[in-house]
Amino acid sequence: MADGTNLPDEKESGAKLSGPDVGDSRPERPALRLLSTIEYALLYLTACVLLVVGALVLAVTVVAAVRSGLALPERLILVVEELLLVLIIVEVFATVLASLRGARFMLEPFLLVGVVAVVRHILSIVIRLAVVESPAEAWTRLVELGMDAFVVLALVGALVLNRWSLRRAVGA
Repeated sequence: MADGTNLPDEKESGAKLSGPDVGDSRPERPALRLLSTIEYALLYLTACVLLVVGALVLAVTVVAAVRSGLALPERLILVVEELLLVLIIVEVFATVLASLRGARFMLEPFLLVGVVAVVRHILSIVIRLAVVESPAEAWTRLVELGMDAFVVLALVGALVLNRWSLRRAVGA
């Protein structure tokens, strides 16, 4: 595992492995070392791209909010919606960063990203409900809103279950 636990002994595997506390966690075999190096390079590249994209979204949001001809409430909703997108990007960045630091796979960041993404979609629906053109369209938006609310509840339930199981595993 990436966190250095449950690693095989050097005698058993034939490969010299070390945990993050000892130093480099990459194996000694050339092919595995190459693949591990490529993995780290891709993770670093992904982290850098996420930071750049997050900064660009934030900058474009500020410029769009200032230049927009929308009324203040619509402008604020647009800014909040885009800030939630930045939050999603930062949360994915933090997950990549944790992976680079040798952390184990974590489910919680993905659940949080899911919750934020659905809340962002709910804001989008609310904006579209303000300019509904027909009763059928309004009904469709309300059904979509109800489904999104159910998804948020399910994701929050999964988040609670995940945290509960992690606490239980630590206590065991």
